[in-house]
Amino acid sequence: MDKKKIIGLVIAVLTAIILLLQCYMNYKNTGEVDTNKIGDAIDIIVDELNEINKSTTEIPNLKEEDEEVLEVQEKIEIEGLQFQGDIAYEGDYLSENIQLGGYAGLTYYSQVDGRWKNHAYTSIGDKSQIIGTSGCGPTSAAMVVSSIKGTITPDIMADLFVQNKYRSANNGTYLAAFRWVADFFNIEYNHTTNLDTAVQYLKNNNYIIASCGSGLFTYGGHLIVIVKVEGNMLQIYDPYLYSGKFDTSTRKGKVTVSGNTVYCSIDNFRKYANATNFYCYKNDRADIKENNTNVVVKQEEASTSNVNITNYKVKITAKSGLNIRRGASTSYAKVGGYSKNTTVTILAESNGWGKTDRGWINLAYTTKIKTNISVSNKAYTLKSNTKLYTSSSLSVGYSYIKGTKVTLIDNVLNSVAKVKINKTGLIRYVDIKYLK
Repeated sequence: MDKKKIIGLVIAVLTAIILLLQCYMNYKNTGEVDTNKIGDAIDIIVDELNEINKSTTEIPNLKEEDEEVLEVQEKIEIEGLQFQGDIAYEGDYLSENIQLGGYAGLTYYSQVDGRWKNHAYTSIGDKSQIIGTSGCGPTSAAMVVSSIKGTITPDIMADLFVQNKYRSANNGTYLAAFRWVADFFNIEYNHTTNLDTAVQYLKNNNYIIASCGSGLFTYGGHLIVIVKVEGNMLQIYDPYLYSGKFDTSTRKGKVTVSGNTVYCSIDNFRKYANATNFYCYKNDRADIKENNTNVVVKQEEASTSNVNITNYKVKITAKSGLNIRRGASTSYAKVGGYSKNTTVTILAESNGWGKTDRGWINLAYTTKIKTNISVSNKAYTLKSNTKLYTSSSLSVGYSYIKGTKVTLIDNVLNSVAKVKINKTGLIRYVDIKYLK
């Protein structure tokens, strides 16, 4: 909290004390309690507290490997979220009474802020799914609403997303959540897939949530908030900003960072951000406030190191089953377990441990399963008329005719392949038995 806010709070408390003393003197003289003065004293303190900006004040000191593990599950889930989200959007609102805090101006939140990074963000009761590892969606939405309407923190927004069915089973937020946010909080809203159109909205006092694929801001799928444009420079709030994020070989020189803000030219954003959707929210307030939060780099070691991204399947061999842990060692808490002979996909490795979609397991108690198709960007055709799906769960599919040409990208599961449709460039999933 900066000095001005501390002084404002002290003045509010002193004013409230004076009112309460007046109330006490009146009671001592007349025997009557002046409830109006008590109410006024409470309101003064509450109003001042509500004006305190709850922006994140510490940028964590993480490593690139931490980010790769964070995003690895979203690589599988990012395809098809748009369509699935449209279905979710048709549902009824489950939460009607949310009390926002006072408007404190432009607000930056980090999803790994200690106040909520370990808050559950799951639709399936999976304790390993938390805001810190998969909450860029509700964190971005909380920034927008706090900056326009009034304070709401990422943990509250995450609960709203879960209650209203905008949380996917794995690490992803259905993209239609952002249209719902506009409706629920009564904010003027537009959606575009065109960066130039989005820039025009920025110039008209909009804040924009941008959905980014692998590129400048993420190794998988990620959501960021663009808060301003000045000349050719975009000002961006990245909910997973950490010290040194943009110092890697593929990112270096493309942006600059000051405090909690990433500055990126429109040209570099167009070339490297791989942003496909822009959700635009109009700030029509007459009393727009800037964000003056002082930000420091938190001096702590990253929690994960020596991580390699993988994608293969193993079978659990431990006789009594195998524990699932929050991190890659026995020092981390248990978050579940797999029974013997269960087959799981390993998404990352670290020091003899493997990461699944639920957490980390000791690979010493597993055997690797050989796949029946090789990964080599090889061209295939469909053996017969079949469906290609938007996700590896093969739940939402579209029919394609026999002979459709595809390129194999990766094995997702033992019997499921990730492919690119040559004609359209779309990424889809298919049962391997249909590939020729």
